[in-house]
Amino acid sequence: MDAVDQTAIKNSVAENLSKLSDWATSLRYEDIPNQVLQQAVLILGDNIAATLSASNEPEVNTYHSQLLNQKSSEEATVFRKNGPKTSLMNAALANGLAITWNELDDGYTRTAVHPGALSQPLILAAAQANDLSIQEMLRAVVVAYEVGTRFARAWPETLPRLHPHGVFNVVCAAAGYASLMRFDKTLFMNTLTGACTMVSPGPYSHPIEGALIRNAWPAAGAWLGYFACQMAQANIYGTPSGPYDIYQIGFGANSKPEHLCMDLGSDWTITAGYHKLYGSCHHAHASMEALEKILNEYPNLRGGDEIHSVLIEVSKMGMNFNNVNPVTTLAAKFSIPHAVAATIVNGAKATENFLHESMSNTLIASNRNKVLMQEMKDVRPWPYDRPAKVTVELKNGDKISEFCEAALGSSSRPLERHTVLEKIDLLAKDFAPNLRNSVVALGEQLEKNPNVPLKTNEWIHSFFVE
Repeated sequence: MDAVDQTAIKNSVAENLSKLSDWATSLRYEDIPNQVLQQAVLILGDNIAATLSASNEPEVNTYHSQLLNQKSSEEATVFRKNGPKTSLMNAALANGLAITWNELDDGYTRTAVHPGALSQPLILAAAQANDLSIQEMLRAVVVAYEVGTRFARAWPETLPRLHPHGVFNVVCAAAGYASLMRFDKTLFMNTLTGACTMVSPGPYSHPIEGALIRNAWPAAGAWLGYFACQMAQANIYGTPSGPYDIYQIGFGANSKPEHLCMDLGSDWTITAGYHKLYGSCHHAHASMEALEKILNEYPNLRGGDEIHSVLIEVSKMGMNFNNVNPVTTLAAKFSIPHAVAATIVNGAKATENFLHESMSNTLIASNRNKVLMQEMKDVRPWPYDRPAKVTVELKNGDKISEFCEAALGSSSRPLERHTVLEKIDLLAKDFAPNLRNSVVALGEQLEKNPNVPLKTNEWIHSFFVE
C-alpha cells in the first residue's frame, strides 16, 4: 500500500472516530430504546453474578483481601459475600479481576470482544462513588458497549494472535467512564486517542496455556481507562488517527474505519451478544451441548466407563483450544478436551467443571485423554462460525454422533430471559441472595417508568438484602 493510501486510511480513522465521539456524547438516555435498556440490565446482572461466582477462587480471594485490608474510603462495592465497600479504584480493580475469571460473563461474537466485562467494573464503581442515578449508569453501559464493539469491528484482525481483553480493555473502560462523567465531544475523543495507546498486546496463547495474568486484563483496563480520562482532562492525549497507529501499524490489523460509526443508533450491538450457560471459552460450548444431548439420550455413558474415544470436529479457530493437560483453571476453560471430559463426568451445566476442584479430578483427567480433535470443513460465516460435531465411540465399537451448529446462548440462538435470570440466581445466591430479584425489579420499573428515581448505590445495596 502506498503512502497516499496510508494517509487516506489515517484520515478516515480520525474522521470516523470524531463521528463516533459525537454520537456517544450527544446520545440522550431518552433516545435509548426500552429493549436496549432491558438488555443492559440483564447483562449487568449476568456479569455481576459472574463476578460474584469467582470471589472464593483462591487467587481472587487473596487479591480482594489485599485491597479490603487497605485503609480507604468506602465508595463502591466489591462483589463478594456481604458486599464490602472500598475506594472507587480498589472496587473497580477487585471486580475487574473477578469478572472474567469463571468465563461466565457475556460477550459479542461478530468480532470477539467482551465490552461489558471490560467497562462495567469501572462504570459501576464510579457511579456509586459519584452517587449517580440508574439512568446515568445505564447510559454509560450502553455507550461503552457500542464503542467497544465498533473498535473491535474496525480492527478484527487482531485475532487470533492477540486477545480482545488486552487490545480493547482500556478503550472500553475509558469510554464508559467518559460517558458517565458526561465528557463533551472533544474531551471524549481525546480520551479515546489516549486510551488506545495504553492497551496491551495480550497474546491469545496466554489463556490457552493457562497464564492467569489474562484474567487481570479487565482490571488493568479499568485503571488505565480511568487514567486516560484524567489525562484528557489535563489536556494530555493522543493523535486523532492514533487508533490506526496502534491497531494497524503496531498490531498489524488492517483498518476498517467506517465500522467505527456504522449504524450507530440503529444497530444496537448490546442486543446482539451472547450469554453463557457454561463456564468455558465460547468455542467449547457447541461441543458441550452436542455431547450433553448424547449423554441425555444414553445416560449409561456418563462417567465415561463405556467410552473408548470422543472425536470433536470444530472450526479452524476452535482447533487452537486443544490442550489435553491444562495446568490452571484458565487453561481448563480454554481446553475443549477438558470441557468435554468434565461434561462426561459432571454434565455440561455443573458449576464445578472449571473451578479448582476440577483440576485434581482424576476421572476428568482420564476422560481428557480420550478426546481427539479435527478441523471441520465448510464452516458457515458468523453467527454460525463456532459449530461442533461430536462422535462418541464406545468400547464395543458403536458410534454415536451429534451436530451443533451454534450453541444455545449465542446470537443465533439467544437464551430466554428467564434462563438468564435462573443462571444469575444460581451463581449469586450464596453471595448476593437478592440479585436476581433486583434485576427483575429494575427491568419492571423501567418498563413502567424509564425515569424511575433510583440511585446506582441503592440498586447495588439491594442485592445483598435477603
